[in-house]
Amino acid sequence: MKPLLLLLLACGLLPGRAAAQQPFSYSISGHLGPLPPTAVVFVRDHQRITDSAHVRAGHFTLRGTAQQPHSVMLLLVGEGRLPSIYRHSTYVTGDARRLFIEPTPVVLTSAGPLYNATLRGGPVNQEFARYNAQLLALDNQLYPKRTQYEMITLDLKAIQRQQPFYDNLTRTFIQQHPASWVSLDLLTQRRLGPAQYDVVAPLYARLSPLLQHSPLGQAYGQRVDSLRSVALGALAPNLRLKTAAGKVVTVAGYRGQYLLLQFWSSQCQCHMMLDPLAAIGRRFADLPLALLNVSVDEPGQQKLWRRGLSEYQLLGTSASNLDGLAGPTAQRYRLDQVPQNFLLDPTGHIVGVNLYGDELAAALAKVRPVVSPAGSK
Repeated sequence: MKPLLLLLLACGLLPGRAAAQQPFSYSISGHLGPLPPTAVVFVRDHQRITDSAHVRAGHFTLRGTAQQPHSVMLLLVGEGRLPSIYRHSTYVTGDARRLFIEPTPVVLTSAGPLYNATLRGGPVNQEFARYNAQLLALDNQLYPKRTQYEMITLDLKAIQRQQPFYDNLTRTFIQQHPASWVSLDLLTQRRLGPAQYDVVAPLYARLSPLLQHSPLGQAYGQRVDSLRSVALGALAPNLRLKTAAGKVVTVAGYRGQYLLLQFWSSQCQCHMMLDPLAAIGRRFADLPLALLNVSVDEPGQQKLWRRGLSEYQLLGTSASNLDGLAGPTAQRYRLDQVPQNFLLDPTGHIVGVNLYGDELAAALAKVRPVVSPAGSK
């Protein structure tokens, strides 16, 4: 599975043909192996727990209605109580399975873990299965001898080498299946990473009218349009922030130099992305380059933020308004996850988005002033 996104999902994803956009009833049932009597299956839909069912003698059934086909995550918990991290975190390391709610009943059968269950469903889940089969084939091609754990623990350089192959697979699938509910889902689930206007806008434009006019499609279309304000070449929105010592800093105050605006959180498990920043800062010490680390920790989490500052030892200035991902700080930059960063030129325009490690170093090398050799004229 896509290495970078294996960190963000130990799940799966898949596609299907455009169905009638009328509310429909659905059912998901399972026939599983021996489980404790406390076992419960939870349904997580876009970071929210929306339903659950007890597993009785290995069987469970979930029923409901939906506006359109879309993917959900099933989480199987033996002790019956869902750990709080599974309610919100993108990282799912337990027994989980992603599938599509669709009009055709979905049946899961497994003598072991839920994630290994055989799935029988309709055209949407069948198309999703074909997409996942392509991902698996690419996994085996790029990592023929790696275990899933070894893939999850890949380093940043390895991920950046292989990421383009996975992005190309997903992008090609969306282009070839413009009427597929799976294509819309791949975009809304950020299968191409954090949404960037130049990447997702052309793909969204290719989707069928039925998908674009669905409730999910309209909401995503509005998000795509909002990304124009933080696209490459746009003037970066200003922010007014406070450091832990109470000093006020602004994004506009860094005009005249390059600025790496890094958004993070004390709970984001960002070490792979953030740890190389110190070395890069030292490497480009000759550049007029500043680093501003903006935490999107939630209100009331000042202690967590300060603890994160101590843990990460971030280079540059760290500041926050502690207003969370839903607050005005994050929303001015259209964030729905962290870490994310923006590289600003001396005029305050965005010249790079989500650059880390060698990618960031390459971007900075392009703007490094050319120094004439000693003695030359």
